[in-house]
Amino acid sequence: MKKNLANLLSPLALRHRAEAAASGLPALMAAAEKAVATLHSGEHAQRKAGSGEKFWQFRNYDTGDRPQDIDWRQSAKGDHLFVREKEQQTAQTALFWVQNDKGMDLRHVRARASKYESGIILSLALGLLLTRSGEHIGALNEPARTGRGANALDYLGHSLYQRPAHLPDGPSLPLAGLVPKRSSIILCGDFMHPPAAVEMSLNLLATQNTQGLLVQILDPAEVELPFVGRAIFRPLDDSREFPIANVPAIRKAYADRLDNHIATIRNIARRHRFGHVLYVTRDDPRSALNAAWQILAPRMHGQGGF
Repeated sequence: MKKNLANLLSPLALRHRAEAAASGLPALMAAAEKAVATLHSGEHAQRKAGSGEKFWQFRNYDTGDRPQDIDWRQSAKGDHLFVREKEQQTAQTALFWVQNDKGMDLRHVRARASKYESGIILSLALGLLLTRSGEHIGALNEPARTGRGANALDYLGHSLYQRPAHLPDGPSLPLAGLVPKRSSIILCGDFMHPPAAVEMSLNLLATQNTQGLLVQILDPAEVELPFVGRAIFRPLDDSREFPIANVPAIRKAYADRLDNHIATIRNIARRHRFGHVLYVTRDDPRSALNAAWQILAPRMHGQGGF
């Protein structure tokens, strides 16, 4: 059983599933092809700050700029330091993270995959589309190792598939390490955390001038509470029991509380310039991919915010 699960979750198998999901989505591929059409040999020319050769404008020097980029002739005309800003002709960087804890292994009989599998599949599908558009991709836990093309996609699959011997019982959150300036970050997980914890995590990422996308992945059982009669609910560490005498009697209150939590996570994401997509694992992943691409592609190509 473990061997079969390992085969199912192998990076190569997950990449094939990601490719199948992406290739079967006409709307998503149309958006990707439109993005590719704006590129020249994998480079952008979008009249925004970058390392290209065509001069665009002067702007004030800030602490993230290199001293050698200061235009001393322009700066000598006043009391401020100025940098010559050029048209962007470099690829953008997208860093991926998938929540990695016991709760992500949940898979109801109606689900297409576990939440963890779904997070990897969606990440690789988006990574595939981004590399086709000439962007750099990588894992959030290894921001210095990014690339574009098949090798970068393979390495991303290996990075996301790494699981510790003992998964945490409670929901995990991304660590806010040093990331490249103006990177986009794609976070995939159930985000069944206390909202304050999500707020703190995104606060730390936002201090690095990042933007991104939060894909909230839920299992059908979490959304529908499909049980009948009496049930006993336990946390993942089996520390307590919560007996419910009649599950249908609490279904409406449960649904209202879940909807409120999702809305809270969505609002937190938007406050930190992160888009939000909800994906339930019983559904075709192409709908989530389409929604994610409609949010991510314009931001990666400098066409506006979330």
